[in-house]
Amino acid sequence: MDEGISGTSFKKRVAFQEMIEKAKSGEVEYIITKSISRFARNTVDTLTTIRMLKSIGVGVWF
Repeated sequence: MDEGISGTSFKKRVAFQEMIEKAKSGEVEYIITKSISRFARNTVDTLTTIRMLKSIGVGVWF
C-alpha cells in the first residue's frame, strides 16, 4: 500500500514496484485489488502490467 501517493505513475510507488518484483520472482501468485483505480490510474501502465503478470502466470482480480 502506497499511502498519499498518486497512482498515476508507478515510479513513485515503491510498494507497488516491490509487489511486482515479488510476482516476477514467484512469491506472489494472485493479486486482489478493491478496484482497478486502486491498482493504477494510467490505462497504458495498467494494461501493460496486467498483461506482463498474466504472461508469467500471476492472476489479477478487481
